[in-house]
Formats: sequence, C-alpha cells, structure tokens
Amino acid sequence: MATSPRFRTTRTATRGSRHRSATRPSNIDAMPGTGAPADHELRIEKRKFAGAVMGHKQRSRVGLLAAMAVVLVACGGGNASGATPLPGHGKPAIVLGDAGSNEELVLGELYAQAFRALGYVVDLTPSTSTSQQMDSAFQSGQLNAYPEYLGDLAETVAGYATPLTSEAQAEQIAQEYEQKYDATVMVPVTTFANANALITLRSFAQPRGLTTIAQLKSVPFSLKFGDYAAGRTRYAGYAGLQQAYRLTNLEFVPLPTGESIYNALDGHVVQVGKAFSTDPQLGGLTYAVLSDPKNIFGFQHVALIIKTKLLKVLGVAFQERYTSLNSLLTVTVMRALNRAVTIDRQPPASVAHSFLLANHMLTS
Repeated sequence: MATSPRFRTTRTATRGSRHRSATRPSNIDAMPGTGAPADHELRIEKRKFAGAVMGHKQRSRVGLLAAMAVVLVACGGGNASGATPLPGHGKPAIVLGDAGSNEELVLGELYAQAFRALGYVVDLTPSTSTSQQMDSAFQSGQLNAYPEYLGDLAETVAGYATPLTSEAQAEQIAQEYEQKYDATVMVPVTTFANANALITLRSFAQPRGLTTIAQLKSVPFSLKFGDYAAGRTRYAGYAGLQQAYRLTNLEFVPLPTGESIYNALDGHVVQVGKAFSTDPQLGGLTYAVLSDPKNIFGFQHVALIIKTKLLKVLGVAFQERYTSLNSLLTVTVMRALNRAVTIDRQPPASVAHSFLLANHMLTS
C-alpha cells in the first residue's frame, strides 16, 4: 500500500512515526481519532532498525530473564510485607519484540507496561524491520511474543497471495500458520485496524457527497490519484481501484520518494490518494476517509503472537489484561497516540504510560 510515510511496516503485497516531558496530556484518552504509506515496503522503511539482528546476546537475555523470574519467586517476588502477590510474580519472563515504526513502538510500550503492572517480567527488545525477520527471530527463540498486523502476517509471512476477503479469514490464516510452530495468535484482536485508506480533502468530498470509494465513479471529470510508483500495479492500490470499483476516471500520479500524500492533497497536485487509517492527520477536519466496501485495502488488526506453552502458564490475569487493553485501542485512540509521538514529539514510553494511567491500568 502506498501513501505518506507512516507508522508500520510495508507489505510486499499491499500494506504500508518525540519529545516532551513524560507528563500526561490531560485529554489523551479522549483525543479525537487516531493512520498509511504504501505497502509492505513503506512499512519496512518505517520500521527502522533499533539494533543489529538479535543473536547470542539476545538468547542470553532470555535466559537471564528466566533466571530473574525464578529468583523473584524464590524471594517472594519482593513482597516482604505479606500482601497478596501480583499475578505475574513467579511467571516466566516475556521477551517482547518491538519493531521500529512509531506506531509499533507505542504498541510495544502499551503491552509491556500493562503487563508489568501485574507483576510480569517483560523485556521489551528492539527487533528487526520486516514481518519476515520478526517471524524468524520469534521462531529461533530470540523472542517469545510480539505484536503483529494480521494481514501482513497472512500475506507476507504465511504467503497467502489471494486478496483477503474478511478479518476472520486473516485471523484464520495467521492462526493456522502460527500453530505449525507451537505459537498462538491471541484473541481478541485490537479494535483498530491500520490498513490503507483512500483519502481526499474534506472540502472536495463534502460538496460532492462523497463518502465511499464507489461514488468516485460519478465524478464527471478525471481524478488524479496519488501514490508511490510501486502502487500502480497493486490490488491494494491503483489496480484494485480500477478492477474492483471500475474507476476508469482515475489518473495515476506517482509521488516522489518521501513525498507526503497530505502535502500532495494540500497543494492540489492530486484529488485523492492512499494513506494509513491511523495517520494522525486523519483525526482532524481537513481530510475525509472514503469507505472501502469491497475491502481492497485488506484487514490489519493487531494481535499478540506468543509461544503457546508460555501463554498457558501466564494465567488468566494475562489474558484479561490483554483483552482489556485491546478493547481500548480504537482508530480514534491510535490516531491520538500517533499524533502525540509523531507531531507532538513525545517519547513512545511516555505516551503509553499516560494512556494506561488515564485508563486505570497503572496506578502511578
């Protein structure tokens, strides 16, 4: 998928991030809508390497963390007061992979901090840049859990080449793939999905009553569609718009490398273009997202991929915390969190901490 540079990995088939104090924005849990470049290649560009691919050093960390967990339980988990221990005390350590795009960094911090609050030992470790590399690190034991976009997993890791038809299908393909390697796709998935989306200026869409992609066919003049050059032949792009929606009135306009679709729209270089649905720019009133009833842009909800044996011993509290957190992660919320990191330049750890604190998953 191609669009403005954005917050995820990129997909070979179709898919596509500063700094203030750690003080929580007063309205972070109520900020408007949480989006976008192109496909798998753009997501890859966004997942910047946070370090070399994990090798012996990382495996040593796994062993060290496991030993730490044993020491904690042997010592009473530091619970000298005799109070009821937290549910994560004495459980195996979680080595959580964290890719390098801003959205993924926030997701990693959200999961890590939410689980640590229950006493789980979580090592949040920088990982490699692509879905395939993350999968390799996971299978080799360098990680035992990581969050992933299920459409990416189904298409680029499991190798499902046909366009997906539903979120349930994406989940099924991902689950079947992971089960082959003694792993589990945790459910429920996130409420939000960070798929590509077709956008336009609200000032262009509203006077013409445009709310869906299909309605573009009725526009009585040629429309300039902006995307990166590789998007011309992608089903989740120009090709799909022509094939599935029969939009013969679209003129493909290749965007220069690094050019934002938002700049192209603002400058009236194009009338429509592709973005990511959780782009922070989409939380305001400037742009309109056209719905995709034929689902050419796929399904990109997030789930935690975890070793099945590990999941079984982490306990009910782990599953309950995961379920509660995922239910909070709507498109609106993710756009707000992405804005805090990308535009307001707050550190992902601080953004995650503020959100969890506001939603009573942390006490301080």
